[in-house]
Amino acid sequence: MFGTISQLSLLMHGVSGDVTGHATIAVASDVICPLFDRALAQFHASYPRASLTISVAASAEVTKQVRERRASFGICLVGRRDPALDYEMVYREFFGIFCGPRHRLHGRNGLTLDDLKGESLVSFQTDHIFDALRPVALLRSEAKLDTNVIGVSSSLEEVRRMIVAGFGIGPLPLHVARRDVADGILWRLPPYDTPPAVDIFLLVNPDKAMNRAEKALLSGLQALLAETPLEGRVYNG
Repeated sequence: MFGTISQLSLLMHGVSGDVTGHATIAVASDVICPLFDRALAQFHASYPRASLTISVAASAEVTKQVRERRASFGICLVGRRDPALDYEMVYREFFGIFCGPRHRLHGRNGLTLDDLKGESLVSFQTDHIFDALRPVALLRSEAKLDTNVIGVSSSLEEVRRMIVAGFGIGPLPLHVARRDVADGILWRLPPYDTPPAVDIFLLVNPDKAMNRAEKALLSGLQALLAETPLEGRVYNG
């Protein structure tokens, strides 16, 4: 009821020929996706009078906001699908294990998973065998890193901060960490050939009544997804 009533004022906007109104997108931290950026650019260029809010939250909270119709739609990791929502894959990213400049493994080549045994770890709150980062959790178990987790966060930027500060090694998306690796801030650790893949999804509540701005933004993003083959939405760094 709250989700429906809170949208009434927004649904009253845009009765003229122009597309006005407000859209709210809930996203997981550090959704780095050129296709999503392109959808936003096209939306603003076509409808400059429409406004936008992008809120950042943990993936579970993103799902909750979309389910309760407090967000126009969401983009996040998905552990278990909510039967009330529609899901569409936006992009696939691959995770690597990294350390910061203060770590003893920084700058060392020829490492193997055996070199990571016993290392302190920082990671994401969804890094569990039954959650959205299951592939990363399996890698962590394989490298014998699952007993010494010293720091967790739902924010990618905060996980990165702890890695750089030397709290421990930790997982990050390869395409997100690429610039830090080039700058010598992060150092990639094994495995190098088989990094775990994680899919990022678009979440839509089919029961949500959308204003024209929300409809235009969502349809624009969905059109880009439909015309871009999967290989064009895979970011492996």
